[in-house]
Amino acid sequence: MVNLEEKINRKCGFCGGDLYVLASYKYPPKGETNFNLEPYWRRLLKCRQCGHSVNQHRFEFDTDFYSNLYSASTYKGQLRSRFQKIMSLPFDSSDNQQRFDFISKFIIELNGSGPSRCLDVGSGLGVFPALLKEAGWTCTALEPDPIACNLISELVGVETINTHFMNVKNIGLFDLITFNKVIEHVRNPVSFVKASKKLLPPRGIVYIEVPDGEMALKNNGTESEEFFIEHFDIYSKKSLECLFNMAGFEILLLKNVTEPSGKFTIRGFAKMPENSTIDE
Repeated sequence: MVNLEEKINRKCGFCGGDLYVLASYKYPPKGETNFNLEPYWRRLLKCRQCGHSVNQHRFEFDTDFYSNLYSASTYKGQLRSRFQKIMSLPFDSSDNQQRFDFISKFIIELNGSGPSRCLDVGSGLGVFPALLKEAGWTCTALEPDPIACNLISELVGVETINTHFMNVKNIGLFDLITFNKVIEHVRNPVSFVKASKKLLPPRGIVYIEVPDGEMALKNNGTESEEFFIEHFDIYSKKSLECLFNMAGFEILLLKNVTEPSGKFTIRGFAKMPENSTIDE
């Protein structure tokens, strides 16, 4: 890997600032999932103005990738055992339990009670929906991988939808929509987040959680997992703020946290402004 300060003719999609090449990779960094991408090449671009980072490469992680290869490569057929292991973690060691604690305290303080319906987008192993169910919240898990979706139905027992978020139709309204480590995997994040408006009532809330590129770079450098190839965008607090604004949401809270696993994360809550429309 070679670190560069080369300026390139490309602008940041969130703030319009200049991008430069932060790092180039000829081989996968240690710990990155092997997706059999050959020949491997990518470079990491960074915005001088808002601190946002972008992975630039020739690989296309399309809908088929997240319906099949991503889960198979990441969990290697061990979805059930991984689910059970994560669920058994004590609170002090659990990213998911602390995530739910953070979300539930915020929502209850804001509204006086938990949501009547929650949609968790990109549920993966189903750990977060399981915690919602344990707390008595009604949760629907949306997951593009059919194997993971079936496992969630079996082990968690919540309603599941096996499709991609941009394809959902006629599933009703939800008081809370959660995107836990999802938006960084999406090519068109503004359209993706904006699409949640059609599923929210007037007081509905969106929760977004993404890897924190600024803190990861400061503490672990450019080979940190936050910058792995499957992440198209690696957010800063400023660029996540820009995303919410571009999607037409009113920000309620943005917070940097370090999770028990050591992952650097940004958490954000937002709502639709008063008199907002779906098409804005």
